[in-house]
Amino acid sequence: MLRQLSIRNFVLIDRLDIEFERGMIALTGETGAGKSIVLDALGLALGARADSASVRVGEKQADITAEFDLQNNAAARAWLASQDEPDAENVVLRRVIDAAGKSRALINGRPASVAELRDIGGLLLELHAQHEHQALMRANTQRELLDRFANAQNEAAAVREAHKRSLLAQRALTEAKNASEVIARERAVLETEVSELREAKPSAEEWSALSIEQSRLSHAKELLQTAEAARTAIADDDGLAEQLAQLTGTLVQSERLDANLSEARQLIESANVQLDEAAQSLRAYVSKLNLDPERLQETESRISLLFAIARKLRVRPEALEAHWKSAEEKLTQLKASQDIAALEKAVEVADRELEVAAKSLTKKRVAAAKKLNAAVTAGLPDLAMANAAFAAQLSTLSSIEATGAESIEFAFRSHASLPFAPLAKVASGGELARLSLAILVVCGDAASVPTLVFDEVDVGVGGKVAAQVGRKLQTLADEMLGRQVLCVTHMPQVAAHADHHFTVSRDNSTSPTTSVNALDKKARVAEVARMLGGHEVGSATEKLAKELIASSGR
Repeated sequence: MLRQLSIRNFVLIDRLDIEFERGMIALTGETGAGKSIVLDALGLALGARADSASVRVGEKQADITAEFDLQNNAAARAWLASQDEPDAENVVLRRVIDAAGKSRALINGRPASVAELRDIGGLLLELHAQHEHQALMRANTQRELLDRFANAQNEAAAVREAHKRSLLAQRALTEAKNASEVIARERAVLETEVSELREAKPSAEEWSALSIEQSRLSHAKELLQTAEAARTAIADDDGLAEQLAQLTGTLVQSERLDANLSEARQLIESANVQLDEAAQSLRAYVSKLNLDPERLQETESRISLLFAIARKLRVRPEALEAHWKSAEEKLTQLKASQDIAALEKAVEVADRELEVAAKSLTKKRVAAAKKLNAAVTAGLPDLAMANAAFAAQLSTLSSIEATGAESIEFAFRSHASLPFAPLAKVASGGELARLSLAILVVCGDAASVPTLVFDEVDVGVGGKVAAQVGRKLQTLADEMLGRQVLCVTHMPQVAAHADHHFTVSRDNSTSPTTSVNALDKKARVAEVARMLGGHEVGSATEKLAKELIASSGR
C-alpha cells in the first residue's frame, strides 16, 4: 500500500509530505485547489510521462518520492527480486524532472528506467480516472476488464504468442510457395557447384603444397645441374675442400715460426668442415630430387582443375574450400525452405497450439462473464437503476485472432422489458457514469494490487446514489482485504465514508501554492459541511455533516 508521498517543486506544490494509512482515504477540496495535481505527482513516481511544465515556476527541478509498504504484496517483492534487489518490506520510487523536461528515475535509490517504474507501479497501484466511463465504451477496455476479472491475463498472453507463431508459420509457407521458382533456380545452380566441389574436394593446404611441388618438378633438371656442379666444385680432386686442406697444412708449418697464424689456420679448418657438410647436403639433395615427368603432369593437371573451378566461381583457388562449405550450408537452408510438407506441418502445429490456447482463454472468459454480469447487475439498484441489467456478451469469431476466439461487448438494458444493446447506444450519460462505477467496483474487488485510486468517478451522481457510491468504495477498502482506496471526490456523501480524510487547499496570497492537510474529527465535520452547503456553513449543515459521518460507520 501507499505509505508516504513527498512532493517538491511540482506545478503549484512547493513542499508537501503526506502519510497514508490503510482503508478508504478521501481527498477533497474546492475546485481548482489542486487535487488532481497530487495524483499527477503520484503518477510521475509510477512512470507517467513528464515534461517541463511539471516544474514549479522559478525552480530548477521537481522531485517526487512515493514509498510503498510491501508486506502483503508478494508480486512486487518478486519483481524486485528479479532485479537483484534485496528483499524488503517497502520500496521507494523517485522521479526527478528538470526545467528542460528531462527526468531521472530511481528505485530504492538506484538509477532505473521509466519503464521499470511503470512495471513495478502496475503491481503497486491501480488508477481509475474521472472519465473512465468513456474508455469503457471501447472494445479493448471491455476485453481487458473481463480478462482481469477472470484472472486470465496469462491465458490472454498465451493466445497472443500462439497467434504470432501461427502467423509466422503461415508466412514462411506462403513465401516458400511464392518463391518456389526463384529458389528452385538458385538450388539448381548451387547443386551444380556443390557437386563439382564435392568431386574435387579442394583444400587450402593442398593448393599451397601443389604450388610448391609444381615449381620444384618443373625446374628439376636445372636444379639437378646446379646442385651437382656445386658438389663437384667442393668435393672432387683439386676441389675447394682439397685446396683448403693443403692450405691448412702449409699454415700449420708456418705457425711453428709465428704463433699469430693460429687464428687464421683455425678459421680455414672450420670453413673446410662446413664445406664437407655442404657437399654431403648437396649429395643427399641430388639423390632425392624427383625427375618423374608423370608426377609433374599429375600436379599440373590438378592445379589446372582447381584453377578452372576457382575462375568459374570467381574466387581464389586457396578460397575454394571455404566457398564449398558456404555453398553446402546455403543449399541445406534452401532445401529446408522448400520443404513444403514440413512447412505445412509447422502451420498445423502452430494452429493447433493457438486453438488450445484460445479454448483455455474462452473457458475462463465464459465463466467470468456470468459472475461479472451477476455482480454488476446486483449492484445497480444501489445506484438508482433497480430495473437495469448488465451483460458482458461473447460472440464467436470466424477465426481466432490475437485477442482470442471471441469478441467481447458490454451491453446494458434499463428495464427488463427491453433487449440488451451496446453501452454507447442505450446508456445515458448519467447511467453510463453509474454503470461504469459499478463495473469498476466489481473489477476493483478482483484487483490484485493493494492500492486503488478513484479520481472523481462519482461525477454525475448525488443524494442517495452518492451515499451508495461511498458505501461501495468503503467495502472495497474493507480491512479484511488489507486494501487501500484513495478517492478524490466532490461528494460529501462519499467523503463521509472515508476512514481518513485529507483536504486540498490553494493559497494565492503570494504565488499560487497547493497544500494538503489531514483532518481531525472536528475539521472533518467542517469540511463535509462545506461540501454540503458550499460557502454557507451553518449549524444545520454541520448537523447534517455529523449525521452523514455517523451513518457511514466511520
